[in-house]
Amino acid sequence: MGYKKRFNYLIDRDFQLKFLFHFSILLLLGVVMTVSFLYWINISKFDGGAVFRLRQDPIQVYHKGFEIVDGQEVDKYIAKDIYLPDYDHQLNLFSIQLNGIITFSILYLVLIAVFSILKSHKMAGPVYNIKRSLRAIIDGEKHDPIRLRKGDEFHELANLINELVKKKIKN
Repeated sequence: MGYKKRFNYLIDRDFQLKFLFHFSILLLLGVVMTVSFLYWINISKFDGGAVFRLRQDPIQVYHKGFEIVDGQEVDKYIAKDIYLPDYDHQLNLFSIQLNGIITFSILYLVLIAVFSILKSHKMAGPVYNIKRSLRAIIDGEKHDPIRLRKGDEFHELANLINELVKKKIKN
């Protein structure tokens, strides 16, 4: 007789699907931001040539104009400061996209780290509280019912433990 082992990966379906949903939203946000950045780069006025920064030192040029003096046109030169491109900072489309993707990847890592800490706090806090209460029960110390904060995970487990302790103390 062969024993056929079944795998059920959704043990606590609601908890696992909610957890998956939160991480999927984070991933989707990352994909949308990256695609938006790449789309913006590709529709911008990048023509495949050099992308440049403007120099910080202006060059003075003169614009020829005229003015009327005593009823006659007289040439007039008007000074104007312009900033020319500084081609020492040439970039191509690949390096612009690569730098953007690296920047967004670092941003995603930070977001995932923050999300993981916040999400794990809602799990680690209740686990710590439940372990502390179980240790008190084992040691025979007085203990209060396990109370979890609103928004914490494992409320059902805490309620079952509270119910078990309540029934066993009555007997």
